Formats: sequence, C-alpha cells, structure tokens
Amino acid sequence: MLGLDLIGVVVVAIFAVVGYFIWDQRYRGHDGGTFKPTGEVFRDPTTGKMTRVYEDPATGRRQYREEP
Repeated sequence: MLGLDLIGVVVVAIFAVVGYFIWDQRYRGHDGGTFKPTGEVFRDPTTGKMTRVYEDPATGRRQYREEP
C-alpha cells in the first residue's frame, strides 16, 4: 500500500508543478500574446488591489493584471 501512496503523491506533485508553470504563467500574462491595456481599471474584490484589463486585439482574449 505504501507504494501506491507514494505514486499518488508523485502524480499530484507533477500536476502542481505543471500547473504553476503553464496555467499560472498564462494568468499572469506571459503567454506570448500581443496584449494592450484597455481603459478598464477596477479594484479586485478578492485581493483589494487595483487591476487593469488587457486585451489581445487579434483574438479578443482578455487578461487581468495588477496595477503597479
């Protein structure tokens, strides 16, 4: 049984690392699109930080980035 538990932990760890480097980097705006800032700025209700909306004119995709 210990071997199966170890395999499960390794699988979860791999998914966590892959998730950080792929999904989280896209969320932060590092996926290579040509994103331009829009006039939309708001206070994120979860973090309380000012957030600006960025849009890729070619695809219409939007990203939300914390304002410096």
